[in-house]
Amino acid sequence: MDAIEFFRLRFDFVHVGFVDDLLDGLSDDHVRARPHGLNSIAWLLWHVARIEDVGVNRFVADRPQVLHAEGWHGRLGIARIDTGAGMDSAEVDAAGRRLDLGALRGYWDAVARATGDVVATLTPADLDAAVAPDHVRAVVRDEGVLVPAGASVGEFWAGNRPRGWFLLQTALLHPYGHLFDAMAVRGMVTAPS
Repeated sequence: MDAIEFFRLRFDFVHVGFVDDLLDGLSDDHVRARPHGLNSIAWLLWHVARIEDVGVNRFVADRPQVLHAEGWHGRLGIARIDTGAGMDSAEVDAAGRRLDLGALRGYWDAVARATGDVVATLTPADLDAAVAPDHVRAVVRDEGVLVPAGASVGEFWAGNRPRGWFLLQTALLHPYGHLFDAMAVRGMVTAPS
């Protein structure tokens, strides 16, 4: 099994089965709830999809974000084009309340399909190519990817990292962490009183 095959093995599980299980039987109120001030499931899914959209499409493939290319920005119900990194609690509340949950799931699926399309074009050798720090900084600046409070994320990304790092970080590692956050939130909002 090569690196691309290994990636696909985990990616498909995270982006389909895991999310289906996460959302199964939840009401809209459950998906928007922020127990103990934690991020809502809605916000977490949006944030994860936004990071993957930017990381894979702009830094691995250097193509437009799905958000813009497929017109999701107008359908999600929020005016934000950033990734959510650095948002304060009030902004998280507002985004979670306004997100169109049907469109959110559609965007999630569209980003996953786009990542699959990118991965289908890659060879293991492609994963070694570095993404120029100036390119990362230009995307962050010119495309409104991060709010000022999230600027450190841009500098973290601009560390002369290879395409393979962006693929793993933004389409597997980052989602795993936040989807387990979402499972914890699910447990809290569905626990008997």
